[in-house]
Amino acid sequence: MPKAYDHQKKKDLEADVSVLAREITDAAPEERLSIVTDFASKWNANITVEYDALSYEVNLLGEEINPAPTKDGRVDTTIRFRKDNHDSQISLVNNIKGGADFFQAAQSFSDGKGHIDTVVSRQQIEDAVSTVLMILPFTAMICTVISVFFAIFYSKMYTNPIRKICSATEEMRQLKPQAHFMNVTQDEIGMLADNVNGLYRDLLTTIHELEREIKNVEEAEIQKTDFLRAASHELKTPVTAVNAMLENMLMGVGKYKDRDTYLARCKGLMEQLADMIRDILDTLKIGFAGVQECSKMDLADTLLTVMEPYLVIAKTRGVEFDIRLENSFVLQMPREMFKKALSNILANAVSYTRQGGMIYIYIEKQTLVIENECTPISPEHLSHIFEPFYRTDFGRNRTNGGNGLGLYIVAAILKSMDVEYRFTPSEMINGMSFQILLNQKGIP
Repeated sequence: MPKAYDHQKKKDLEADVSVLAREITDAAPEERLSIVTDFASKWNANITVEYDALSYEVNLLGEEINPAPTKDGRVDTTIRFRKDNHDSQISLVNNIKGGADFFQAAQSFSDGKGHIDTVVSRQQIEDAVSTVLMILPFTAMICTVISVFFAIFYSKMYTNPIRKICSATEEMRQLKPQAHFMNVTQDEIGMLADNVNGLYRDLLTTIHELEREIKNVEEAEIQKTDFLRAASHELKTPVTAVNAMLENMLMGVGKYKDRDTYLARCKGLMEQLADMIRDILDTLKIGFAGVQECSKMDLADTLLTVMEPYLVIAKTRGVEFDIRLENSFVLQMPREMFKKALSNILANAVSYTRQGGMIYIYIEKQTLVIENECTPISPEHLSHIFEPFYRTDFGRNRTNGGNGLGLYIVAAILKSMDVEYRFTPSEMINGMSFQILLNQKGIP
């Protein structure tokens, strides 16, 4: 370190001497002495300037400093030549720059009119080095303590959040819903924690959606199995009846000798069987309603179109309609599936309205309401009314009560279109009320 400091000081001295030479060259004669003394004061130096037949000498170190003799016992000396007012003077002084405690710099002026000699003491350097060497152990100790302190501080500052992230991710690995990393920093670790939390939320959402889909698929499979089991049982009845009547007619047993009568009955049973098969096929197609294209349609126009055949049927039974559709609005839904649901609801209403009764159809707050006068269904039966092939007691048999698939198909269609519905005893009349809530399907 002392050698490096010596080298730097010499470079600084040489640079300042070069600057001094330029300043003396550019300055007026009366300003040069001030420039030289300022330089000597700055460096605490001996300096001699010979320029333009003028000599400037400042001696802040003293010229009588006795340097140490060399190994052969000689003492370095310097011969100085001075010329003032055309007089020459030669002097012999101790060469202080030959001592180990001093270093010097010399430079000639660029115009050749003189030169500069300066000598600077190394005592300041030695003092600085001694001071540095004295405080170096304490400085090193303090730096070590501070370094250890900050190393521990920063290691904890970075490792603690990482440990918390590891703990949170372990809970996430176990799919705990409450797993979450509480982030309190805005640095890169904080950004990582936010990304981990966001990723886990998305993962949980995806898992829950998959679980719901799996549950829906399982329920659909169970319903499908139950439906097919019930369908096979329902199909057996007319097939068995037709087969028995045909065998008896072929054998000419008893009343079955009247073939015309029982062939007509067989034909009726086969038509009933065909209707049931058609309804079963329609039910199986409902699963594809989600991929059907939705279209815009006016609720009143659609309802009136579906009602046409049921107006004729109702008239033959003395059943009248009270229709109020002034609050109609435009829907966007799968047209054919919705018309199928409306058709089954109207068929159910016409079939079970008592002789000479009324059917009320109106729109209220984007809800389609179809009410018919009949014997209200008990809560016991209502809990099963949407099950396939389910029939209530009072007259709802295969002869005049259908095959038990009508309301099941309605429920399946409306569920597939995500439409809410209610089937309850009416509060306005003595009968039942079917309500289809279409507030999510209307177009503003």
